[in-house]
Amino acid sequence: MPLRYGLIENPLTSDPDDYMAVTFDNQTVGIDEIVERMISRGSTVTKAEALGSFEEFNLAVCDIVKSGFNIKTDLFSVYPTVAGVFNDASEGFNSSKHSINLNLRAGQRLIEAVANLSVEKVTVTESKPVLQLLTDLKSGAINESATIGQIVSIKGALLKIAGEAPSVGVFFIAADGTETRIADFVKNKPSELLFFIPDDLAVGSYDVEVRTVLPSHKSVSVGQLSNKISIIA
Repeated sequence: MPLRYGLIENPLTSDPDDYMAVTFDNQTVGIDEIVERMISRGSTVTKAEALGSFEEFNLAVCDIVKSGFNIKTDLFSVYPTVAGVFNDASEGFNSSKHSINLNLRAGQRLIEAVANLSVEKVTVTESKPVLQLLTDLKSGAINESATIGQIVSIKGALLKIAGEAPSVGVFFIAADGTETRIADFVKNKPSELLFFIPDDLAVGSYDVEVRTVLPSHKSVSVGQLSNKISIIA
């Protein structure tokens, strides 16, 4: 399956004729789908055995990261860093003003796989926020879950929240239609939003929407993440 992309006006430059590519309708797969792909290749490993091995791998990676080590594999590299401002050379780490972030980079085998990825251009019928990746910065989960009280990143295009009207912001929409609005942002840029999941947001499954007024538009434009997000404690 090719990587589908479309062209939208580029909000990052002053040139009105500039366009940027954003990806659309590309399926996200999880562990179950990866294991099914493994089995389809004729592997003698059963699905249960493969899932068990994945879990052991996940536990080992988390344990190594918790020990403060970097990780480098053929698929990815992970290394923790410390962020925040230190007022002088003697100041120690303070969790109220400093944080530990995880940086992830693709490994050589993934880089080589992308080199052979085919693409397909699709027509963009309207300008609206494009939500591509929602990442829980605590767990590292992508387009799956977000942790109450923790910071979340949404990456994509045309995301910047314009103004303070109650009609704009990031909205978590429960199954019964109840909406929780996020209006305070650590980062508010066209390509990325950073914000905290409210402490009073109930555990459950949510649709996620970005609603904003785009440049040269008067009405609110709405973009939705293709995956439902599980809010966890």
